[in-house]
Amino acid sequence: MPTAGRLAAALAFFIYGWYIGLLASPFFPEANPPNFFIPLCVGIALFCGWVVVGSRAGRGLSAAIGNGLTGAFVFTFWVVFLLSGYNMIRKSLRRLYDGPMEAIVDVFSLMFEMGQDFFDINLIVSIAVGGVICSLVSEYFAKRYP
Repeated sequence: MPTAGRLAAALAFFIYGWYIGLLASPFFPEANPPNFFIPLCVGIALFCGWVVVGSRAGRGLSAAIGNGLTGAFVFTFWVVFLLSGYNMIRKSLRRLYDGPMEAIVDVFSLMFEMGQDFFDINLIVSIAVGGVICSLVSEYFAKRYP
């Protein structure tokens, strides 16, 4: 059911996803992210804003902070997971795996490697603080326009 809190969360996370996509782009090898990276971040952020944060808006300030951190974690997990899946498919098309199970298991090692590449305190703080700010915006609109 559409509510003001969900709409506000989706719009706030839209901006959040765009910002994080631009902020994380230099951390790719040779500072060359895939062409779909920023649209991927925006799409996942919209989803996280609508489903994860927006559905829980209106429960108070402390819950909003927790919801923001949850939304930021879910956003980060899905971006890294989908990029690792994309890299696995690229590697499998070059026949670098012996079988499908090896390819599926390699997604998680690719996630770990990508996490190491993106490990930067400014990026981590931006992801966490941005998620909380977006959740607070959602909380404001959920309380103001129930």
